[in-house]
Amino acid sequence: MNEQRPAQRLIQMSVPKRTVRLAPDAQRDFDDILLYTRRTWGAGQRARYRAAIERALDTLSRFPEAGRPRDDRFPGCRSLQVEQHVIYFYQSGPDEIEVIRILHQRQDAGAAVRDPRG
Repeated sequence: MNEQRPAQRLIQMSVPKRTVRLAPDAQRDFDDILLYTRRTWGAGQRARYRAAIERALDTLSRFPEAGRPRDDRFPGCRSLQVEQHVIYFYQSGPDEIEVIRILHQRQDAGAAVRDPRG
């Protein structure tokens, strides 16, 4: 007996994207990281590292709960490791993520990451 199964349907669900905004300090961090990377390891490595950080930022836009909670910095703070750097962020509104800093893993986050809300 040859039974036919109903065709499976794939339902693609999209995850709402939030705006990811880099605070001025985070934008400076990002620019400095890319400049240092280019000077030290060349344009190709700079492009790869930039892509890795941008992929992480895109992940945050879709999954703001990504990374790990960092309430030791301030309530609602989270961090996400990207190779040798750590992105510190929080959900600043229902549709917005604010990146506060992008620091090398050896930098003192305690001195650099502060609650931007006061």
